[in-house]
Amino acid sequence: MRTQSINRSLCCVILVLAIYDVFKLATAKCESGEVDMYQYPESPFPINKTITFKEPFSATPSVMYGITMIDINYAENKRARIKLLGSNETEFTVWMGTMHDTKLFGLGMRWMACD
Repeated sequence: MRTQSINRSLCCVILVLAIYDVFKLATAKCESGEVDMYQYPESPFPINKTITFKEPFSATPSVMYGITMIDINYAENKRARIKLLGSNETEFTVWMGTMHDTKLFGLGMRWMACD
C-alpha cells in the first residue's frame, strides 16, 4: 500500500515536471533592435559594437542579424561585413567593417536574439 502511494507521488511529480518543461519551451524569450553607425567625412570603421539586452536571458540566446543601411564611397568596390564576435546571457558583440579598399561611412544592422 505504501509503495503504491510513493509510486503515484513519483508519477505526479514526473508529470508536473514534464508539463513545466513543455511550457518552458513554448514561452521562449526574444528581443530585437537596430544599430546604425554613421560618420562623415571620416570613416569610423572597423568598429566593435556591444549591445546589452534590456533583460538578461536565462541561457545564451541565438543571435540573428542583417544589414539594413549602407553608405559607401562611390569610387571603390562595395564591400561591407558584420561578424558576431561573441554572446552571452546579458550582451553580444559584433564587428562592423569593410574589406580591402572600400571606404565605408555608415552601416546599419537589425538584430534579434531568442533563447
